[in-house]
Amino acid sequence: MLDRRALLSALAVVGAAAPASANRAASASPSASPWSRDTKSAVRLVRGGLDGGVHRAGVEITLDPGTKTYWRTPGDSGVPPAFDWSGSDNLGDVAVDWPAPMRFSDGNGFSIGYQTSVIFPLRVQPRDPSRPVRLVLKLDYAVCDQICIPAKATATLALVQGSADPAVTAALAGFVARVPKLQAEGLALALEGVERGGDHPVLLLSAAVDAEAAADLFVEGPDSRWVLPLPEPTGSAGTERRFRLVMDGAPRGTEPLGHELTFTLVSGTRALEMRLTPPR
Repeated sequence: MLDRRALLSALAVVGAAAPASANRAASASPSASPWSRDTKSAVRLVRGGLDGGVHRAGVEITLDPGTKTYWRTPGDSGVPPAFDWSGSDNLGDVAVDWPAPMRFSDGNGFSIGYQTSVIFPLRVQPRDPSRPVRLVLKLDYAVCDQICIPAKATATLALVQGSADPAVTAALAGFVARVPKLQAEGLALALEGVERGGDHPVLLLSAAVDAEAAADLFVEGPDSRWVLPLPEPTGSAGTERRFRLVMDGAPRGTEPLGHELTFTLVSGTRALEMRLTPPR
């Protein structure tokens, strides 16, 4: 006859051991997927742990020397990366953050993006918080030196509750810090005036930045139909920078003034995102 007390004791031991076993399995989960390689670049997914029920993860792109890839608004040329998560399992939502970019001279114009490497931070919400997320990425992007080469990548990574590799976590945190903030101490942007009378209105802007920091300014219209030029630097004095933006690139038949514009002000390794509406 089976001893009931012995059975209950055995079940208690198994119940106590299960979480420890699950934790060991979670901590043993990879912190990065294998690299998905293309001609001049490689892509992988990385994870940085769980933060209040949201998984911190990232899409890492490493680039051959002398090449670049693009920001969400690529400038006068280039193709922004397109992220497809449709093959994922237990995925409720995923938000992609964009680290502050830099501008590149491309012959007669400028493009906006990254060189050497970039990690696009992700905030991943599980559909069922009690289960891991199987994150599956299909990525279309471009890598350019003198010419642009379309590139594709696929990657899969399990997002679990266990801790991640400290080196991967630190690299991800470094790019999270480069994502523009809505408020950043010492950084500011103001519309000083509007020049009218020419072919296009011209916005005059002043920015407060970190002392002696390399600074730049980028602008985006209300939607993808707007193709605005890059603001032109016109002067600097200490922590002040000035820019001039020709309002050429509004959709045909659209008054260029009176619409909310999104500006990204970069100051060294910090960045500010601000929305301004120039008056008509």
